[in-house]
Amino acid sequence: MRTLVGIRPSGKLHIGHYFSVIKPAILENADVLIARYHAPSFNFLPLVETLKRFNVSVKLQELDATLYFRLLECSSFGELSRMTQFKDKGMKNAHLFCYPVLMACDMVGYDRVIVGEDQRQHLEFAKRLLSRVNLKSPEGDFRGGRIMSLTDPTKKMSKSDPKGCLFLDDDFGLKLQKAVTTEPGIRNLKNIALQFDYDYDESHNAESKKILAGLLSEKFKRKM
Repeated sequence: MRTLVGIRPSGKLHIGHYFSVIKPAILENADVLIARYHAPSFNFLPLVETLKRFNVSVKLQELDATLYFRLLECSSFGELSRMTQFKDKGMKNAHLFCYPVLMACDMVGYDRVIVGEDQRQHLEFAKRLLSRVNLKSPEGDFRGGRIMSLTDPTKKMSKSDPKGCLFLDDDFGLKLQKAVTTEPGIRNLKNIALQFDYDYDESHNAESKKILAGLLSEKFKRKM
């Protein structure tokens, strides 16, 4: 079974990328697609080098122009304009509008695609689109449990909020020390800890944060 998981070359990797992309690639022998046409303004070479340190199979996105334009012809304006992520973005352009079509191209030839729950609408659209041109579409393996910001755990962890983001080359102890311990914050820390089979003890936050920082350092410092 050929399995695919994708990532955009949009800056440094954080632990959310590890749990959603690198870890599945290692455990499930999935190809890691670097979707360079999804973020064409970024240099993808540093990402290639980082991923190679984890011994995963890296695949650079190739664009089959004939297939892409064929799929564009089979896509309706109404379908694309109803995509939630397009409607939610403040800045709209044609590249973002056609993103689900490009995503459909990426999937051709695969049996399974590992994606976050937030990509469900895009994947369902891609499956309908590929069926219109008599191409087999892969099954979606949807992964939940998103890693949230350390400083605002109501938001997804993102490089745009560096204080709340655990990059793979970070000072984990310092970052975790400042992590909020509100109810959503504790829930987020427990979710991170569970990825390492560690039962985070909220009654001893300071000590639990130190233990978690040690686990992160052991996992990533030798790779970065």
